[in-house]
Amino acid sequence: MCCWIAASFRDTQLYAIFETTFKTLDNLLRHTIPFDKPGQEDRMRHVTINVLLKCLSYDFAGTSLDEAGEDIGTVQIPSSWRYLFEDDNFIPTLFGAYREFPPPLSAKVMECLVLVASVRKGLFETDNQRSKFVISIMKGIRDVILTSQGMNNVDNYNEFCRLLFRFRSSAPLNEMAEKPDYGEWIELIADFTLKAVQSWKWAPNTATYLLGFWSRIIQSMTYYQKLGEVTAEKMGNISVELTRIYATTNVESVAARIEEMLDDPLDSEEDLVENLVMLGQIARCKYEGSTDVLIAVFDPIAIQYQELVTQITAGVAIPDAFRETMEVVQLKIAWLAYILGAFIGSRPSYMSRIETDAIDGRLIAKVLQLMEVNQALQSHLGEASLNQKLEMAILFFLMQFRKSYISETNVLYPDLAEAFGITDPKMILNVMMTKIIKNLQIWRHNEHVIRKTLQLFNELASGFSAVRNLRKTEAMQIMLQNHMSSEFAFFENEHHQQNRMLYYQVLCKVLFADDHCESDFYAFMRPFEERLEPLEALDSVDAFRQPAVRLMLQDIFRDLRGFIQPIQNRRDYTLFFNWFYPEYMPILLRALEVWVPDPSVANVLLKFFAELVHNKSQRLNFDVSSPNSLLLFRDTSRLITIYGRHALDIAETNEKYACKYKGISICFKMLSRCLSGRYINFGVFWLYQDKAIDEAFHMMFQLMLSIPHHDLMGFPKLASAFAALLDDFSKEQLVTLPTLEPNTFLYIIKACEQGIESNERYVRSHACSAIDHICTFVAHQSDQHHRQRHQQQAPATHWLVSYFGQFPSVLPSLLVTVFNLVLFDDNSDHWALSRPLYVLMLLQKNYAMEYTNLVIQQQLPERQSFVSKALGDLTEAIGWDMSNKDRERFSRNVSAFRRELTLHNVSLVPVSPHDLANTTTTTVTLSSMVSNTSTTVVNNNNGPNNNNNNNTSATVAAY
Repeated sequence: MCCWIAASFRDTQLYAIFETTFKTLDNLLRHTIPFDKPGQEDRMRHVTINVLLKCLSYDFAGTSLDEAGEDIGTVQIPSSWRYLFEDDNFIPTLFGAYREFPPPLSAKVMECLVLVASVRKGLFETDNQRSKFVISIMKGIRDVILTSQGMNNVDNYNEFCRLLFRFRSSAPLNEMAEKPDYGEWIELIADFTLKAVQSWKWAPNTATYLLGFWSRIIQSMTYYQKLGEVTAEKMGNISVELTRIYATTNVESVAARIEEMLDDPLDSEEDLVENLVMLGQIARCKYEGSTDVLIAVFDPIAIQYQELVTQITAGVAIPDAFRETMEVVQLKIAWLAYILGAFIGSRPSYMSRIETDAIDGRLIAKVLQLMEVNQALQSHLGEASLNQKLEMAILFFLMQFRKSYISETNVLYPDLAEAFGITDPKMILNVMMTKIIKNLQIWRHNEHVIRKTLQLFNELASGFSAVRNLRKTEAMQIMLQNHMSSEFAFFENEHHQQNRMLYYQVLCKVLFADDHCESDFYAFMRPFEERLEPLEALDSVDAFRQPAVRLMLQDIFRDLRGFIQPIQNRRDYTLFFNWFYPEYMPILLRALEVWVPDPSVANVLLKFFAELVHNKSQRLNFDVSSPNSLLLFRDTSRLITIYGRHALDIAETNEKYACKYKGISICFKMLSRCLSGRYINFGVFWLYQDKAIDEAFHMMFQLMLSIPHHDLMGFPKLASAFAALLDDFSKEQLVTLPTLEPNTFLYIIKACEQGIESNERYVRSHACSAIDHICTFVAHQSDQHHRQRHQQQAPATHWLVSYFGQFPSVLPSLLVTVFNLVLFDDNSDHWALSRPLYVLMLLQKNYAMEYTNLVIQQQLPERQSFVSKALGDLTEAIGWDMSNKDRERFSRNVSAFRRELTLHNVSLVPVSPHDLANTTTTTVTLSSMVSNTSTTVVNNNNGPNNNNNNNTSATVAAY
């Protein structure tokens, strides 16, 4: 309903409001509106500009994008507004308002100009009209720069920089370069940019917009070749000067930022890197000149840093002033290392040249020299010399180097060979691994540096050939042989739990990179065995409850989970499985029994086992004669039962997710992975009446019912785990159950319905799939019963079919929920929604037709014929035979239906609850196919293959 109202308002009212408001603005500038009281004109100005801004910020495309707050994308002004935008006075009037109105109103006018400059090119009827529009904006920008009108106000200044950025985003280089006086115009913006970068205190947030403007200009030059030599040379000179000013300004700002305690961009690497990436792209316009000016800034500071380090290593006393100087110099070096990294990272792989690669070789050599100096300082002073910002900058540089060069043999190595004796990628890999090892040894208290170091380590181990080359390095061999050495001091810090997992993930990839690694694997696992053996010797509950044991359990099973996560094939998984199972499984079971009340331990244990049973990439592929899959599920059942008994006894608490639901979600995930893994023959458990499957499913239902529906959908991870479990469980196991309690059935259906309405795509997809599985089974049962109705002894009705007859409002409710999302909701899940919709409409053809007619009647009279045809096309050529081909055709029809609505800009009016309540919800196809009788539901407590039936009766809509 809201979407329809918004679209209708846009189509019928919004332009008139905008046109009237713009005329009012024009009259205000002409001073043709009489005012009786002081202050009336100011209020009129404010109201006029605010209305203009609201109109331009309207969500025209229905994408819920707040266009006023975003700096990307195009403003989708409707074509019906074309006349006003093509008016010769439109842009000059807005710039006139900017000049005349005082702050803060002038900033809002500039914000309007930002949105106007972002309009789509297709709005204009001819190229000539578009050209006039672009020229008008360029002239307005030129006048603002020449007169500096309003530039003494920070809000005006910021919005003007946004205008430059958004204008360049919507106007290609060829549109601007072909206009008269483009050369003068671009020089004015260049001067403005250089002054803006130097005025970092005045407007620190404008650099992103200005660098974005220039990076887009430079990138466009690669495909637009009509600038001419003079203009191209001018652009190159601008890029060099911008590089010099940016580097110099930020280096010189270090002391002032420390002294005045100002915000430091080095504290926010994500935002800083965004700017540096654009600077690297700008520098590539005239790369040699840009690197020359950068080196000219870098060398004196590097020499100063070398001299300071030399004084320290010579044993000179270190006064406080010396420490302050050292900090300033280190931060200057950090800035330059970041910029050097951005230069290296901006190398375009598709058009690299020998000349630029040789230049990069010089830059890499300088940073490696810096690393040597820094290492000398750390060796002498230890932790006292550590500077996080400098270390993060060096790691950023190494990551950019890895991205651009690590796998190549090219002209950058002569410089490295001369300075360091590095002649090939394997040698540079060894240097980087040595750096990683040093960081893991000395940065034990800094979570950010350790994380960044491990991310670099992970990137080095990414890729088939890369990880093999890494494994051959000397430093890597040392790490594999001593991965749990006490020298890796970060192990001792409890804040590095996630870092430890990443550490072992990378080591796993490296270890298994060798085709013949069995002996290396057992040598690698020996330190784990030494930690597990004392736990095997514990013979009492009190022994397991020791604090030291608690910590040991957390560390061991978190490390092991990190180790097995990257395993993708049978060979590697089997090696680990045979090492761990069954020898160490009793430790896990006993530990959970003892520590189940402590979520910090219990969740670690459960997560490890959930990873162990995860059949990713079909890695769990046991031999036909192996009982391992059955034993794994037995232990899964035991773990779920152990945790479930505790979870059911947990009292209501404010920390319900941490104390209860997190563990339950892990159990759901564990069981889901067993069901979806396709490596367990569950029929064996039913055949031999093994209690493991009964206990697992019984506990699953108990845990499920202990969670209120609002909590189930209120915690995203819990909802995701539950939806995936329900999807996997409903594929086969649900219908093989001998029976199910009615409250459990209704809970599952309601959870599915809420899952379908979820905003989380993952949850919605699995909920749709679960409904599809359930209803498809019911449809097949209906068809089978219809075919066998004349037999002398008709088959018993399945309990699932009986429940749908016993609760006749369930199917209509599901149909309306799914159909509403297809009809009225703007989402991209049409395929997922079409699957349950198909079978729901099959089961309830009469009600589906009735509801469709109700939807048509709800629409505007002039749209009813269009909507009627579109809804009719949904079932075009559908045979309702439940074949895959028929289902796919229906899915395509649903997608075509949504495309038709979007193409014709139609938002459907939803059916009101009152009208929906008057429909005959009990008239469903399921009951129309059969006669009302009393039937018997088979209740088999010993599994579907047992002949000892316990019969209970229920009144249902039977066949």
